[in-house]
Amino acid sequence: MGLIKSIKKRYNWILKVQFDKISGFYFYKRFNQTIFIRHPRHFLGKKENEWLCEKIFYHYYLPHSNDTVVDVGAGYGEEAIYLASKSPDIRFVGVEAQPSIYECLSNTLYNLHLNFKAVPYAINDDGSIFLSSHFSYAAVGNNAEGYIEVPGISWEAFIKKYHLETIDLLKMNIEGAEKALLSSVTDFAKIKRLIISCHDFRANSGDGEHYRTKEFVVNVLKQNNYDIKTFDYGRGWSEDWIYAEQKNL
Repeated sequence: MGLIKSIKKRYNWILKVQFDKISGFYFYKRFNQTIFIRHPRHFLGKKENEWLCEKIFYHYYLPHSNDTVVDVGAGYGEEAIYLASKSPDIRFVGVEAQPSIYECLSNTLYNLHLNFKAVPYAINDDGSIFLSSHFSYAAVGNNAEGYIEVPGISWEAFIKKYHLETIDLLKMNIEGAEKALLSSVTDFAKIKRLIISCHDFRANSGDGEHYRTKEFVVNVLKQNNYDIKTFDYGRGWSEDWIYAEQKNL
């Protein structure tokens, strides 16, 4: 049965993913839009995509109308495509530091409305970061001797560059770098809500204490006048997601 299940899973993406000769990337359709990915095995099923968006990312708040959303660690843009299908008039800024993934994200967002934009930075106060090539999206920052330079930008410079007067939702999934980004924020009053992936589950799996971020994240948010909500789906990693909303909303 294990072999049959494995074969079915393999053909699940083989039948749904196509190769784009122009960009050199693979792609698949979702919500009548095109999502570009680096490899067919990075295909995300529709049910999983919807579960993540509805039960985690936008469970407590679904952006709408003319909201501004900043997604740091936007990946291939699956969540952006979901949002575009629900709320096409929002302004969406997708930040992706990994160069090959950023290129895919740019292709994904290119055919959306002009208010969906991809940008290539590591947001922190320490300047450029260095990554390594790896098939696993989550592993590119594990090598202490990274050799792919990614431009850094401070939070203040970032919001000025993209004219972000107010952010209705800041989403963050950046593999332990959430500490550096939150430390870079100079004015939390501009950010109404946040949905952040902490990475204690990776620290607990032996990937390093760099990933133990939940206590730090919660303390920073409480100190800056946010109410905190969490998740409990019995999936381990889901318990490390934090939703925060300004108390005066």
